[in-house]
Amino acid sequence: MDENQKRRVFQQVKGMKLSTFWSWMNQLHTRAYALGIEHMTDAMSCHPRISKPMRNQVLLKAEEIREVWDGLKMVTVDGTEGTEYKTADQIARGFDSTEAAIYKLTEPHMLHIGDKKFVIRPATEAEIQEAETYEHR
Repeated sequence: MDENQKRRVFQQVKGMKLSTFWSWMNQLHTRAYALGIEHMTDAMSCHPRISKPMRNQVLLKAEEIREVWDGLKMVTVDGTEGTEYKTADQIARGFDSTEAAIYKLTEPHMLHIGDKKFVIRPATEAEIQEAETYEHR
């Protein structure tokens, strides 16, 4: 989408009634969700040991989770509030967003929490061995 198209959409949004705006937002959420399902289906199709019946079972289970467990017949802004995007790596490793950010660090990073500052960096092998020795005392 180029800048002119973005401006046109922005102007349309500014002219919407409240109910029209939320309907449009819910449509956008639903379209994004559908694209995510398409990505997952394509990814499963690439794996030689995931058969078509298995893919279908996964998709049906995902739909059940969305509709029955989460109560989302339609993906809406309200229904996704508080949901955090997670990368595949975060999901596979069981990381929250903070753990994922720290895990990616390759160099020292200054972290500010309240009025304190912390230097976060990967530990050296010597530090790991020292910590493990200290733990066993």
